[in-house]
Amino acid sequence: MPVSVGELFAGFTILRVLGAGGMGTVYLAEHPRLPRQDALKVLPAQWTVDPQYRARFLREADLTASLSHPNILGVHDRGECDGQLWISMDYVGGTDASKLVREHHPDGLPADQALEIITAVAAALDYAHQRGLLHRDVKPANILLDPQAQRIFLADFGIARLSGAGSTRTGIVLGTPSFMSPEQLEGRTVTGHSDLFSLGVSLFQLLTGQLPFTADSMTGLMQQIAEAQHPPLRAFRPDLPACVEVIIDRALAKNPDSRYDTGAQMAAALEDCRSKLPSGSP
Repeated sequence: MPVSVGELFAGFTILRVLGAGGMGTVYLAEHPRLPRQDALKVLPAQWTVDPQYRARFLREADLTASLSHPNILGVHDRGECDGQLWISMDYVGGTDASKLVREHHPDGLPADQALEIITAVAAALDYAHQRGLLHRDVKPANILLDPQAQRIFLADFGIARLSGAGSTRTGIVLGTPSFMSPEQLEGRTVTGHSDLFSLGVSLFQLLTGQLPFTADSMTGLMQQIAEAQHPPLRAFRPDLPACVEVIIDRALAKNPDSRYDTGAQMAAALEDCRSKLPSGSP
């Protein structure tokens, strides 16, 4: 059942809805004992009744809570209330990268800003991958920007990894198809290379306001991602240096082994490319 504003849920006082999607609804909530506000993600009841899902959710939530990185949104607690699983996280009062592009930069962010955001996320992914945790739903909507603290956070770690590696149908439900790698869409075993593919799609969207792969149907989209070459970045942004396009081309390679080996390697390439941007570049 939906949680109502003003109600008590798992001891938290629900203040307002922050967002909603296929994996549940996120609320701004007052902590029951501490003088702070958390982001409380409440998952749909249908996920709670599956014993395998429950066990995996609790295991992944515990692993996510153990992560400590300046660019990963902190997870504080998890549990079940009224037949619904929930997880409490840091509340970031800014915006997300998707909304920033959509509402303020429909033709793409300034190059320096986009590269800074993706570099931070690449570092976060490298940290998580070293600890055995994949994200599986990297996209601008999961990149939170806190203008006051000037911080960049990757959110929803562990949530998108709840499906089995071989479950195509479940993987699509838990992820976002337009940002998925070919191997993830096809239900093959995924590694950190898959997250880096999604990060390449995210960088393309931040710089252009467009997705590199689009289609009118899921079948068509899967075919595009698996087989079609993405449009050249500089067809949209001729102002950018060639190194930006090189990074995107490598991140979006169809073969996982042709992508960056690690998030740290991709972050280093992004930093090097950022240093080559002309001063005051758009």
